[in-house]
Amino acid sequence: MSQKDKKLSKFSRYHLIIGIIILGVTVSWLFFAFKTKPLTYKDMFKKAEMYAEQGQVAFALEEYKRLLNLYPENYEIHLGLAKLYEKVNEPDKAKVEYVLAIRQGRRNKSEAYLRLAEIYCKENKYNIAEDIISDIKDTRNRDARKAIGDIYFNWGEHLQNTDKPDAIRKFKKAREYYKEINTSLEKNTAIVITNLYAEMSDDLIIAKKIKEAVEILKLSVKYEDTALAHYKLARIYEKTGNEDKALKEYSTALKIDPEITNKESYIKLLVKKAKEFKDKGNNVNAEYYYSKAKKLNSELDVPLNPDKKILFTLISTKLNEDTDNDIFVPGIIFKVINITKDAVDDLRLKVVFVDDGKPVSSQILTIADKKNPLKGDSESSNIGTYSNAPIKHIFDDHDLVVKVYISQPSPKKWKLLRNIPIKRERKPLTIVN
Repeated sequence: MSQKDKKLSKFSRYHLIIGIIILGVTVSWLFFAFKTKPLTYKDMFKKAEMYAEQGQVAFALEEYKRLLNLYPENYEIHLGLAKLYEKVNEPDKAKVEYVLAIRQGRRNKSEAYLRLAEIYCKENKYNIAEDIISDIKDTRNRDARKAIGDIYFNWGEHLQNTDKPDAIRKFKKAREYYKEINTSLEKNTAIVITNLYAEMSDDLIIAKKIKEAVEILKLSVKYEDTALAHYKLARIYEKTGNEDKALKEYSTALKIDPEITNKESYIKLLVKKAKEFKDKGNNVNAEYYYSKAKKLNSELDVPLNPDKKILFTLISTKLNEDTDNDIFVPGIIFKVINITKDAVDDLRLKVVFVDDGKPVSSQILTIADKKNPLKGDSESSNIGTYSNAPIKHIFDDHDLVVKVYISQPSPKKWKLLRNIPIKRERKPLTIVN
């Protein structure tokens, strides 16, 4: 082999070795490149999220923008980029990305709507936030409904010191979304609404607008029947001299919540009412109010007859007159009250109508039995009964009395309970010549 051929052969071997080395390096680079570089959307998105979670904002932005170049109309990419902008406190850029995410028409994916609305809530632009969530207001997604409820609740808190009526409207909206989603939040919102109604009534009382304060509390009761509203109504009625309404509201408040504070005002009013009846000689009603006061405070020193369990309250006496037939029929309307804690399941009354000392009619009324007991600490509805025999001579003087007897428990032992005179308001006769 010539010297020239030897040189060529040596040169070729050199280039072959260099080529092999380059090929090896290239294969190795390609191997590691393909091994580490994400080639799928899923891998690229995970990488962007990873950078965002680690706080490597620049790398995260680069990955999201790279994804947007490949998938410009992708909901998740715009959503992820918007969250990143929020994280670095760039709300205006976040708004743009949330809007772009929403424009993809994914109403079934509510997160972009809610996050965009929450940015405006933080800026106290609740009206804009409400417009944003209007597209998803009927969503059945539990998390979304809670988030919408939170927006309205926060709106109510923002308004409650400046516009209580509007704050109540927002809290009511919040409660609608909390229903069937979160029981504790729903109950808490109901309490907030009730307290706000109470605050409004207090403001009106200070302004001496008593009528308006009562109407506000009635609205509160209509919306949610609470002890607080009834208690405040009772206080107003008591201070304005409407004691019967006050007693009714106090009683209702205690039935709803026996632990309602300041029972003393109710007890004092009961005792006052009892004394008024006692001074008028109406011991039955006095006994009733004394017994109610005693139940609220067992140490209260009031004049009670421990043997009495059933009280009889007369509502009115009646006279149905028939001048054409020269007769009239007397009647009474009453109710009975069980002042004990135990139910009464055997109670009858005998009602005897008497004219000039002679019985005209007698009838027995079953007030309570085992099928229809009179519950403890309760009263019957109004009961009306008339004489089952008419009385003749309508224009004559009549001494009318109704005797009411009680039988408890034995029907053979009747005890006189009340002796009630019936007064007639007779019109004077006009004689025509």
